[in-house]
Amino acid sequence: MTFSFDLAVILQHGRRTMKRRSKKERRRTRRPPRDIRKCHEPMPEIPFDLVIEILTRLPAKSLMRFKSVSNLWSSLVCSRYFSNRLLKSSTPRLFMYLSFYDNSHLKGVLLSLSPSPDSDITSTTSSFVIDQELALSAMESYHVSNVFRGLMCFVNRQRVQIYNTTTRQLVVLPQIEESNIIAEDHDLTSFKYSLVHDPVYNQYKVVCIVARPRDGVERFTTYLSEHWVFLLGGEGPSRWKKISCNAPPHLPLREGLTINGRMYYLAWVVHCVLVIFDTNSEETSMLQVPKNMFCIDTGLIEYGGKIALLHYTNLQSEGEMELWVLEDAEKNIWRSKILVVHPSQLDMVKSISTLRVQGTTRNGEVILVPINTNLFNIFLYDLQKNHIRKIEIEGRPNRHLTAFCEVVGLDDVENLMYI
Repeated sequence: MTFSFDLAVILQHGRRTMKRRSKKERRRTRRPPRDIRKCHEPMPEIPFDLVIEILTRLPAKSLMRFKSVSNLWSSLVCSRYFSNRLLKSSTPRLFMYLSFYDNSHLKGVLLSLSPSPDSDITSTTSSFVIDQELALSAMESYHVSNVFRGLMCFVNRQRVQIYNTTTRQLVVLPQIEESNIIAEDHDLTSFKYSLVHDPVYNQYKVVCIVARPRDGVERFTTYLSEHWVFLLGGEGPSRWKKISCNAPPHLPLREGLTINGRMYYLAWVVHCVLVIFDTNSEETSMLQVPKNMFCIDTGLIEYGGKIALLHYTNLQSEGEMELWVLEDAEKNIWRSKILVVHPSQLDMVKSISTLRVQGTTRNGEVILVPINTNLFNIFLYDLQKNHIRKIEIEGRPNRHLTAFCEVVGLDDVENLMYI
């Protein structure tokens, strides 16, 4: 469902409503004696423009309750103008998916965590506390592809759901139609979904890349791929739009990372490449990654406002990581740097069998997540200070047999957008 409101109409309607109320109140009120009137003069009316300014300074949880005050307030809170003004940074929030056995049945729950009040970000160890369980029935058989600006994407092959972590709104997207690859129903068909933002038109989109290997025996596996885009909260038809792709057909290896209106993701053609998707023009380009760079144990991160590759194969054995920063996309110029972790901090990650890069925090720390494990912790690596700190998870739910836990994202945005 989509709301579209003109701010001028809302303001005019608000002023008229308040004026009508004040006239009715004056008619209903009997004039008190003069000495009493001096002591109880009516409060001046608050202009509706000022009401909006006051509302924008309130927490998102309060605004969700204030929607029930009147239709006018509900229209204002749900308007695109208001949600854009309220889009702001909040307390960092970590989301984890916990899988556990209940009466021999495998179940799952999505956990929301916030920093412990006693945590010190300058120390080697700090903590996050579980403050909420998001037990959504819609999560069954789905997994979280990514979390972006307060929005979360649940996927199960062709089926997609978008969840707003602030408003708790859950929307089921229609399935992709008229896809040649999907119609073939190939066993090795891959679906990769990513949430992106177009800063030019201030629009949120869901990008889906569908790919499968070409039939036939070849020395190197090649692929067929299609690109689809869905506009969230738009006024047009609610359907997927197929877009042309200038880049060769490829297989996306991970979900994308969006920086300054561009989504980047690693993919495979007959070798590893970096694909760039412009969220406004919806055009795609492709770059060669540095030589001898493999996609395995390589993560995409943001480094000083630029896209970078972090290769961490030798982290646990030798305490080294290789950083490649894309300095010039047009000329495909990369700058490399070797990072050596201090031996005293290497002990924290040596016991972890496998780590995965899960993005970068707003402060520039790389999120390192243990995978295929039931350890309740993550690691944040500050590239500038060459410092690793461990984040322990407190308040673990009382589950008898935990199969595994997975960090699905770290977000620090409150988004009132009505999808």
